[in-house]
Amino acid sequence: MKKIKILVIDDDKYFKLAIKPIVEKFGLIEEASNAAEAITLINNNHYDLALIDMQIETDRDGLEILKLTNQKSIKSLILSSYDDPETIKEAYQNGCKHFLAKLNYTKNLEAYLKTVIKEISKPKNKLEYITKDSKLLEQISKLENTNLMGQNIFLTGETGVGKSLIAKYLHLTCYDNKQNFIHLNCSSISENLLESELFGHKKGAFTGAANDQVGKLELANEGTLFLDEIATMPMSMQQKLLKAIDDKEFYPVGSTKPVKSNFTLISATCEDLFQLISEGKFRKDLFFRISGFNIDIPPLRQRPYDIRPLIEYFVKIASRRVFIEECAFKTLESYKWPGNIRELKKAIDMLCLNTSGIITKTHVQNIFEQSKDSFLDENLLTHTQKNFIKDNGLREFIKSIEKQVVKEILELNKGKVSHTIKELKISASAFYRIFDNLQT
Repeated sequence: MKKIKILVIDDDKYFKLAIKPIVEKFGLIEEASNAAEAITLINNNHYDLALIDMQIETDRDGLEILKLTNQKSIKSLILSSYDDPETIKEAYQNGCKHFLAKLNYTKNLEAYLKTVIKEISKPKNKLEYITKDSKLLEQISKLENTNLMGQNIFLTGETGVGKSLIAKYLHLTCYDNKQNFIHLNCSSISENLLESELFGHKKGAFTGAANDQVGKLELANEGTLFLDEIATMPMSMQQKLLKAIDDKEFYPVGSTKPVKSNFTLISATCEDLFQLISEGKFRKDLFFRISGFNIDIPPLRQRPYDIRPLIEYFVKIASRRVFIEECAFKTLESYKWPGNIRELKKAIDMLCLNTSGIITKTHVQNIFEQSKDSFLDENLLTHTQKNFIKDNGLREFIKSIEKQVVKEILELNKGKVSHTIKELKISASAFYRIFDNLQT
């Protein structure tokens, strides 16, 4: 762990001597015995962390020093025998990370020092999630400032909104690149293989198990396990996962020895879990277990102000530089982007590669026509389709469209389900719901 510079502010020389063996493990120490000395040192030197006695000289001096450390962006811990509720409240309002009792310093000081110093030493997160949505930014910021290690985080939002990116972002705010980020898309693995992927297996546990395999749960030990599209997980696996989350312990397939794993769990889905719970397709107890800290990511059509910044970012990271005319920007901004950020990035990539270098409104319209998603076609329904809806209702029309599209795309993909699901941007459970209707 990186050594940092620490200022200890306390007028009790014996207490400073007592805590010195603990504090000096983490950095270089300087000391101040009164408020004036502390203020001079803070104004003239750089410190990463200050340990402050709230009752140095007078009851208010500790608070004034705390305000100064907050202004200077110095992390602070209060070590005090003072337990007035209003003072504790003021301390936290003025930037105190933790307010600790002097009486218990031997038990808790080192643990809290490790927590704060890990935050100080953490490298800057190189990932970024581009949005101007104030509610979403507030949710992400709140989690950035929370110790998420060992906690459960639940992300919801339509396909393509960036749930995987936010999961990786939160992992990096909690850990660094030394800890594993294990990503498992539950919809891309068949039910009979999912248990082995999650828990691992021993050699000979089943036909084809030629070697031992370490499961995702074990790989995520002291790191993050990201379970994408968790709504598609079969009920039989949900019970086993719930027990593993509760116990932080599980048995690989074919093993009689338990494996322990302490991980941060991030789960994500594009489906309505409340609906699945009411239909008996998702366990209520598992839902409550995975939904500790929740973030709901709005679709891009509800965040039109994010479209231009995203376009500018995708153009910036593209290998080929292009210029986008204002009318092309406005055309892109007026589209609803049903595939969300993923669809937008794909469109910008195509524009960057397939234009002369100056992107016009016509180029954008051609992209939409090629993808058969042109927003210029205001009337998307044919006369026949309108009559069908009048005679049978909207629900039956949607069912018939779903059947037709799934059948055609499945045939184009020569029966490959995973390719079809990816192309249609739907979950495995949604695919099989439609597919089952094809058989009736």
